[in-house]
Amino acid sequence: MCGIAGLVDFNRAVDPRRLIRMSRVLAHRGPDGEGYYHDSRIGLAYRRLAIVDVAGGEQPIADENSVIHVVFNGEIYNYRELRRDLARRGHRFRSGSDGETIPHLYEEYGQDFVELLDGDFAIALWDAREGRLILARDRAGVKPLFYHHAGPRLLFASEVKGLFASGLCRIAVDPQGLRDVFYYGQPCAPGTFWSDVRDLPPGHILAADRNGVRLHRYHRPIALDDGVALLDGPAAVEVFRETFVEAVRKRLPDEVPYGATLSGGLDSTAVVAVATKLLGASFPTSSIRLPGESLDEGRYSRLASRRLGVENVEVDFGGEEACRMLPKTLWHLEAPQWFGVPVPFMKVTNQAKELGVKVALTGDGADELLGGYSWYILQALDRRLRRLSAARPLIYRQLFAWTKVPDGAAAHALDVPRQLEVVSERFGGGAPAWFFLWSAMDSLTAPLLWSAVGDISPTPLPPPPAHTPLHQALHYEHYTRLPSWVLVLSDRLSMAHGVEVRVPFMDRALLDVAARLHPRMMLRGSAEKHVLKAAFRDVVPAVVRRRRKKPFFTPITPWYLSGPGRDLAGTYLGADGVRRGGLFEPAEVRALHAAALAGAGRTWRGMVAEWACMAIMTTHMLAEQFRPSAFDAIDDRLPPELSGFARSPLVA
Repeated sequence: MCGIAGLVDFNRAVDPRRLIRMSRVLAHRGPDGEGYYHDSRIGLAYRRLAIVDVAGGEQPIADENSVIHVVFNGEIYNYRELRRDLARRGHRFRSGSDGETIPHLYEEYGQDFVELLDGDFAIALWDAREGRLILARDRAGVKPLFYHHAGPRLLFASEVKGLFASGLCRIAVDPQGLRDVFYYGQPCAPGTFWSDVRDLPPGHILAADRNGVRLHRYHRPIALDDGVALLDGPAAVEVFRETFVEAVRKRLPDEVPYGATLSGGLDSTAVVAVATKLLGASFPTSSIRLPGESLDEGRYSRLASRRLGVENVEVDFGGEEACRMLPKTLWHLEAPQWFGVPVPFMKVTNQAKELGVKVALTGDGADELLGGYSWYILQALDRRLRRLSAARPLIYRQLFAWTKVPDGAAAHALDVPRQLEVVSERFGGGAPAWFFLWSAMDSLTAPLLWSAVGDISPTPLPPPPAHTPLHQALHYEHYTRLPSWVLVLSDRLSMAHGVEVRVPFMDRALLDVAARLHPRMMLRGSAEKHVLKAAFRDVVPAVVRRRRKKPFFTPITPWYLSGPGRDLAGTYLGADGVRRGGLFEPAEVRALHAAALAGAGRTWRGMVAEWACMAIMTTHMLAEQFRPSAFDAIDDRLPPELSGFARSPLVA
């Protein structure tokens, strides 16, 4: 819906020009307007993407007495219900916006107001009476919120670049963040790739006042109350169906045009099928096509669009365009990437903008919610095979040969239990399914990272809840990939073009239902996401339901390391570029680059090496992009509402 930013200083007045710079570097998130609130110690800024109450939903928002001031990014889906209850309690409203419920809820419930919100949100609330700043983020982390805290001063913004634009937060790579990128694939909240920048974790509230900063967790994922029975059989299918239909329905906007992404996979097809067939909505869809590539899935998106009766726009994408768009994509993502997957989505969301779409629905998050990746099947299989120690190596080799995984993957998978036992304290004694991949990257890049991070270990993850082994493994998704990669791509690559992505699979009620599903409602043998297939077998085409899971990938070595990306690789993986970056040893980078060129697509080591090369290259590109000079040209002219503030003698 927008971008937010702000700063508070409990010792001195804030400089309004810093606030302006923080806001305007986020202009892509809110092309429909800007708004500000200030007093002597606080400044709040808002960039508007008008979706709810288009005519009157400006921010910042205040209560009747102008004591509680709010800027927020996102949508509150139950705001009509909340408004009715608040009106009965005597609260008065000036607009029809969803955000106006927030200051009034805070008046009634204090910090517990966040428990009542059904939505995707990042909120900043200033309580002028108490001199307190409250930051809050939704349960799944759909909407981003970063902050920098130094003594009596705290800055926050929807994107890291908002903090850097203030001139009050140094720009430097964080060694711990770099270590996590090369282990988990992304930084882990509250850490980030950048020193002195924190990521407010999903399901958390931050309170800042003269006494300091305090973090409070208000939601724990996959938590299950004692005695709650797991959902199974037809009853589970029916509950899931009803909850998902409602999740899609509430995300269809009333006032602006909307659309959806349609890959032809199960998740996005289910979203479009529910909206079109069950809710009777009609809207455009778009998909990515990779002409001439074996990874192209265009035939499935075409099939799905024909069966569902939607007009689908195919966006062709290739290696030369990928190399041109990579720098801009990284500018918006603000963290290195293992894969080239994000780049074509930049073009898809731009296509949505050209179609006049302001809101786009996606199937993102379904795999992380329901165990949709092959790692979960492999993990379940491994638990069974450990009783057959003699036959286990043979079964693994045959399995990996059948699935056409590159040579060497079976040997690595066989050794995973031993490796996991060595580092089990990092996961609270649990077993993340993604350890199959994390450990592969770790073993290959350990020498590379020694010069950059020394002996820093990856960030430990919270221990899993008392639940089934599958739910315990899924628990780790909520602390790694889901908020820090999957939902980051959804948010940044859409808001880069002033389009808001909505993610039905991250619905509050659906998260609760998934936590109660019996494991066999998710995994059945080698078939994943059973409950989703069963719930919508009447509207999702059979050919889509029966497809083997195939994550969306784009080529790495043919696109970025050779061919059209040869110059890019030479600049950022060559000896001069590596020395200029100052993070890695040129010899180690050269060895990884050679391994990628020699073995990508043929050997497990070559495949992991190309992911490592992508991470190195994007690390160097980010370090080059995010320099103080990158923010010099930001327009910091004051709007009328801040001109008086600039003349105030309180301003330092």
